[in-house]
Amino acid sequence: MDASQPSNAQMWPRRGPLPDLEIPMISTMVECLGSEHRKMDEHVLHLALAATRLASRPDDVTTLARAVEAWEEIRRELRSHVQIEDELVLSWGDTHQAISPTLLDMLKIERQEMRRLMAALPELPSDEGQGPESAAERATFARTLLALARNLDSHIERYDAEVLPSILRAVFHE
Repeated sequence: MDASQPSNAQMWPRRGPLPDLEIPMISTMVECLGSEHRKMDEHVLHLALAATRLASRPDDVTTLARAVEAWEEIRRELRSHVQIEDELVLSWGDTHQAISPTLLDMLKIERQEMRRLMAALPELPSDEGQGPESAAERATFARTLLALARNLDSHIERYDAEVLPSILRAVFHE
């Protein structure tokens, strides 16, 4: 390579044709995120139902166990899912101008709210089915889970309707 020519690293980010391998990679990641959203949507429904029941019956140990189980199911999958979204959407999508700045700002605010809600949840013991001990703590736990379920539901809806289609349009129209 001629020293006067910039390397690929120096040229990145750029607009224009994507490398041949990047198109199927991004397309597959979008498909994977959509599939994960469909699974997550079902988990969010279970979380909302369990949290609603817990809010109305904070003394019911079985209801508490269901709410904790629903949250643990989501929590296990959420971290890696969010990392992929951050790299694909917030990084690649921004670099390639695949997503409007307004939508990117909205996604960042949504993500901050998600983190705030998760931080408000108590650390649960390693024994599943355990949760907050007092009825007041359980009621707060239930309200936080409901707010998180609404946040996740909105997140899934926005990604599936706006974000992922924008990424695909950018991939196939560059």
